[in-house]
Parts: sequence; C-alpha cells; structure tokens
Amino acid sequence: MNFLESMGIVKTARKEADSLILARVLLRKESLPIDSEKFVELAKLNKVLLRTASRLRVPAPVARAAKDGATEAWELYDQMSRAFEERGIPFVLIKSFDSLPDIGHDLDFLVPSPPEFRRAKDLLVTEYRVRPQDLTHCDKLVGKFSCYLPKFVHDFEIYPTISQLGEEYLAPEDVLKHRKKENVNGREVWLTSDVDGVLIRVIHAMFRHNALKLSDIIDFANMTRSCPSHEIIDGIERTGTQDAFLFYLSIVERFLEACEVDFPHVTRLREEAVRNFGADRLGFLGKDRLVLPYRIPLPAQVMVFLLKAARDTARGRLGSAVRCWLAPPLLLLNFVNALSADRLLKKVW
Repeated sequence: MNFLESMGIVKTARKEADSLILARVLLRKESLPIDSEKFVELAKLNKVLLRTASRLRVPAPVARAAKDGATEAWELYDQMSRAFEERGIPFVLIKSFDSLPDIGHDLDFLVPSPPEFRRAKDLLVTEYRVRPQDLTHCDKLVGKFSCYLPKFVHDFEIYPTISQLGEEYLAPEDVLKHRKKENVNGREVWLTSDVDGVLIRVIHAMFRHNALKLSDIIDFANMTRSCPSHEIIDGIERTGTQDAFLFYLSIVERFLEACEVDFPHVTRLREEAVRNFGADRLGFLGKDRLVLPYRIPLPAQVMVFLLKAARDTARGRLGSAVRCWLAPPLLLLNFVNALSADRLLKKVW
C-alpha cells in the first residue's frame, strides 16, 4: 500500500467516524462531543440542520438562513397549491415535507393526468413566467418539468409519475387517489398516504438519487412506525423492488447497529421482508464504510435495475423492463462522467 492509498483510507475512516457522531446526535439524542464547523456542514448535506441546531450549537446566522429558506419553501407551496386548486389541477406533494423542520432545495408536485400536467406546465410558463431549468437526460425521459418562479430560490418541480427513466413502480393515479389532506405547519397540505410515502422514499433513494442521507434513515424509521408491515411488503411486491428494498433495509440497520440504537419495528419489517422475498442478494455489496451521505455502491445500483428488469419482464411490463435495461449503461456513463475532467455530457443521471 502506498502513501496516497493509506491517506485515502485514513480520510474515509475519519468521514465514517464523523458520520456516526452526527447520527448518534439525532438517534440517541446525544450532545456533540466536540465543537466543530464540519458537523454543521455535514448536517446540511444530510438535510438535518434544523433538527440538530440546538445540539450542534449551529451559529445563529446559519440557523436563521435555514429557517428563512424553510419559510420561503412554505410560501412557494402556498402560492402554487392555491393556483393549482383554483384551476382544478389535482396534485399531491411528494417527499418535500417528509423531513420537517428541514426542507430541501425544491418542492415536488405529482400531477399524474397527462392533460392536467400540460395545463400545470402551461400555467407556469405563460402566467408565472417561470425560468425553466436544464434537465438531466433521465429527467427528460421521465417527462419532469423543473423551474424557478420569480423571487424564489427554491425550484418548483412537477412530475407525471414516480420514476427515473419512465419505468413503472407505483401507478401515479393511485398515489393521487390515496392522497390525504393534513394540517402541517398550520396549513392544509395534500400528502401521500403513509404507505405510499414509504415506498416513494425507497424508490427515490435506490433508483433516482442512488444515495441515502441521514434524513432518509431517520425519516424511514419514523414513517414505518405508523404503517402495518404487511402493507409495506405488499406495496414493495407490487412495485417489483424487493431486492432494492432488502438492500435499503440492510443499510438502515447497519447505521442503527453502529449507533447502538434499536428500532424493533424496523427489525420486524426486515424479518418479514426476508420471509416474503428471501435473503438479501445484494448483501455482499454492503460492507463498505458508513459515510454520510451514503452512496449506493455502483454494482448495487446496476443490479437493482437488472433485477427489476427481470421481474418486470416476467410480469409482462415490457416497456418498463426495457427502460430498466437502459439504466446500467447510463449509470456507468454517469460514473465516468463524474470522474472525467472533460465531461462527455453535462447531465446524465
């Protein structure tokens, strides 16, 4: 082993140690043992800054900026939800408010009906004079529309379906049908059903983002608490994501075990998943460092798409299967693109 390799191992070990310290701050409600700005940055990357503000002793200007950002996101939601409802455009919010009080950089609305999706897009372009954003190759395939409204720093996105390349998981019209209106932060918000919220969380992490943030781990543990395990298992089977789900669960459990935290309902969910789906076929890939955000190993990214392609083929979902077969070369191109100084394409995945 040369000097550079040994330094890389030491650096990765330090990142893992820092990641687990931050995870324990939230999972075990511990105070930060040392005072360091790097944990504030790590909390930002993992979408838990406001949840850890008091324990991390986040500087007042940083906390204020995060709160101002969340306030703006709510204002954007108020404006666009009102505009859609006044025009009879049905929608449901996906993921954006799962990690409160932390909110990410965008708001995501699912608008499943093709005619209503076109109406929503026309509304944004013609009436609100939005600034459309460049899309990745995959976002173009799935038909997403992303834009900035005047005076807002959060981008606003509408999706026609829950997907990465247009492959099938949940029937988007069923997600809309199962939506529920809840009071959140003093507002009436159209949210997905509890089970759909869990399924979308897994699908986005494993098939879209290829990564888990600390917020994913904590929110998954909280969201599954109120969902009957058999409903989650049935939903996973319908989506054809059994292998991805088992691997997702194994990552969550690795972090919980490393933090010496026990969530019995998560353990029961994994046991029931193994009984129904068999052993985790990707488990041998989950032996890497627990660095947050946790990047799904590239071989696992490729395999979850190939395994889903096989399941979709067996079920006669041939269009979905073809799109899953397209994923591995795009993932490999995206990986090479990220390493290359002279990128072949601007945005792949």
